[in-house]
Amino acid sequence: MSEPPFRLKVRIGDMEIELGGDRAEVLETLDELEMIVEKFSQAFNKDVLKITESGNSLTHGIQKFPNIPRTTQCGEAVISLLHTEWGETPRTMGELREAMEANAVYFPKTTLSGVLVWLVKKGSLRRWKDKKRGYLYVLNEEYVE
Repeated sequence: MSEPPFRLKVRIGDMEIELGGDRAEVLETLDELEMIVEKFSQAFNKDVLKITESGNSLTHGIQKFPNIPRTTQCGEAVISLLHTEWGETPRTMGELREAMEANAVYFPKTTLSGVLVWLVKKGSLRRWKDKKRGYLYVLNEEYVE
């Protein structure tokens, strides 16, 4: 069996949809993406797949994530996220990872964990432990790049 001539893969969090076929068919199917996502989320009993783009943020279920520029540097992505209004609220590593994935920036947990520790040691971030949520991260206000 040969590969379809045109493929499109959309990943949201831990869920992924892949479309393949002729370019025209795939683009036509994109017009029905909202209906497909709704059926997909019903099939897996997930409510997090309502996808819309509004203003300067991606809506992922109830959670809104800021748009950040694409980067190959994990530290850049973290700093970009925390420089936004969203980042003014202390965030866990999981929240940071979700926001990165919503922006199609993917790094393993181990990489992100190491980068967060490095940014704290460097003085770019502040970190403290919350009894309920674990470690929380914010930009260090005294730090100027």
